[in-house]
Amino acid sequence: MKKKTTVIIACVCIAIILASAAITLYALLNQNQPQSAATKDEAVPTAAALQSTSAVESVAFSTEPSVGEMVAETATDDATQAPAELTAPDEMETLLRQGGASLQQLSDLGCTQLMTVSSSGSSAEIRFFVCENNTWTADDALTCSGFVGRNGVTFDMQEGGNATPFGLYHIGDAFYIDDQPATGLDSFRITSDTYWVDDPDSSHYNQRMEGTAEKDWDSAEHMIEIDGYRYGFVIDYNTAAEYNKGSAIFFHSSSGPTAGCVGTDESSVLAYLSRLNASSNPFILIV
Repeated sequence: MKKKTTVIIACVCIAIILASAAITLYALLNQNQPQSAATKDEAVPTAAALQSTSAVESVAFSTEPSVGEMVAETATDDATQAPAELTAPDEMETLLRQGGASLQQLSDLGCTQLMTVSSSGSSAEIRFFVCENNTWTADDALTCSGFVGRNGVTFDMQEGGNATPFGLYHIGDAFYIDDQPATGLDSFRITSDTYWVDDPDSSHYNQRMEGTAEKDWDSAEHMIEIDGYRYGFVIDYNTAAEYNKGSAIFFHSSSGPTAGCVGTDESSVLAYLSRLNASSNPFILIV
């Protein structure tokens, strides 16, 4: 009986040893086998996820934005920023509405200097406004009284009608007879050869002519003979020379109503000339 028990114990030990050896051998055989593909619940990370992970890792090394990133952010801010609002004194906006114009129109024209002429009969108040950074302000030092045509301001201009044209017009060249005034406008000197043609039938209607070599007119202003033209500037009215729609519209020295120009005292004319600048694309509004 004792011998039988001993045999059983020996068999059990041998079985245990063989099982242990089998387990060890199985582990060695499977150690270098490739892992199985991911299951549905263990999805393979996408390229985008990997890029995102890389981006996070890069931030861990440097939290400062690169030059490229700062430029990109600035460009984005500029692209999404709304255009600056145009602003102006109430009195200027009121005059613009009366003249059928607007701040946006002035902006589109590139105008940053505006003279306004507010008429009452043949009298007028003349004011000056300037624009910087989309903000218009009044230069009250240039406010003065003045004059328009003897028949006031009109929508329906006719040659010889003694009226001043209503509307918004570009300010052209300055002119003078004797000493050249300080001005930022282009300018010309009036001489004995300077004429401004007011004959609607002339091919030079509403043009300045130097000399009479091309004379085909029966009527023209001999500018040197007009004392009020000592200083002034051209108002660019009827530049297309539409037949009989008026000519020779200027801003000049005057002590009373004009034949169709805008006038004021000589010191005020000189003050305006000194402030006006062609680079500001100046306009004059007549209402």
